[in-house]
Amino acid sequence: MQNIGYCGNHCKYCFFTACNGCRSGHPDCSYANLFADEKCPNTVCCSEKGLDGCWACANVENCPSGFYASGENDAKAYALFIQKYGYKTYTQTVEKLIAKGYDYPKQFKQINDVREILNIFENEV
Repeated sequence: MQNIGYCGNHCKYCFFTACNGCRSGHPDCSYANLFADEKCPNTVCCSEKGLDGCWACANVENCPSGFYASGENDAKAYALFIQKYGYKTYTQTVEKLIAKGYDYPKQFKQINDVREILNIFENEV
């Protein structure tokens, strides 16, 4: 799970190659850098609630905070997928989709529709 950000983005396939992930001691996520304390609100929220990730929260589908308020809906789709299938299945599904030619995460950021992304992922399970 170390390679999955609190929001649901998969760090192993992230285009921010200098970032060690939000679970590391030195995260360098572009989203976190938008804040004065350089901490992503999703990371802060999960840490305060003692959650492994946003997928462990009953309110993730309707969550308006942090990365989910940015207008980029792919991470919320990933969190909902993890909530339903687990993070191991999520990683396997990301790998299957990449092998099929999907450009993760770029292509899913362009789709930007939670239900459409979930359908693509669920079709691989």
